[in-house]
Amino acid sequence: MRDSSHLFFDLDRTIWDYETNSYETLVDLWNTHLANESPKPVQEFIQIFREENAQLWDLFTANKIDKEFLRKERFRRSISRLGIDDQNLGLLMEDHYLEHTPSKKRLLPGAFETLEILSKNFTLHIITNGFEDVQNFKLRNCGIDHFFKEVITSDGAGSRKPNREIFDYALDICGAHADESVMIGDDPTIDIAGALDAGWKNTILVNTMKLANPFSQAHEVESLPELLPLFS
Repeated sequence: MRDSSHLFFDLDRTIWDYETNSYETLVDLWNTHLANESPKPVQEFIQIFREENAQLWDLFTANKIDKEFLRKERFRRSISRLGIDDQNLGLLMEDHYLEHTPSKKRLLPGAFETLEILSKNFTLHIITNGFEDVQNFKLRNCGIDHFFKEVITSDGAGSRKPNREIFDYALDICGAHADESVMIGDDPTIDIAGALDAGWKNTILVNTMKLANPFSQAHEVESLPELLPLFS
């Protein structure tokens, strides 16, 4: 790892605390739009949304739907399961979610300090399946955009992790080689398997969710500060 020069980070759930930031916005959405419309508790709504969102993101990653379909459907489906059949309300909630969630600034513990230290000796990049406008706003809003030389998004690459094309595109854009690059992410399939299948030998699973890691060749840490000894 010490011989690597390019470190590629995933963003959501690896650096940016998606779970907390999304949760706070969903509570706001419930209080604003649904508290007087549904007898179900807010926690049930949040669980339903997470299920619908995850299913749609799986389809999006597999190139079976586009982002417009994802954005149109995830809240419509969620409130439909609460007994509310109102497509316009679903779209209104989607607009609220897209406006407010990226403005949340919670990072995973130790993220800023870890990036600050690593950026002194390594070239850092982002490689994310998130939408380009949203991900760049998050980085700027959290004050960490200056740590990264390139921000590779699925929008810009025309491909999504775990497909090889986005990893090849990232190396080309960054002027890097697979043997000098490290993929650092939270998802064993999308981040780790994707990079390994693309010929990257160095991968690190940031396993804050304590997921099963079937890839013995991948290093594993449970927090971002644990990266530092690997590169010292």
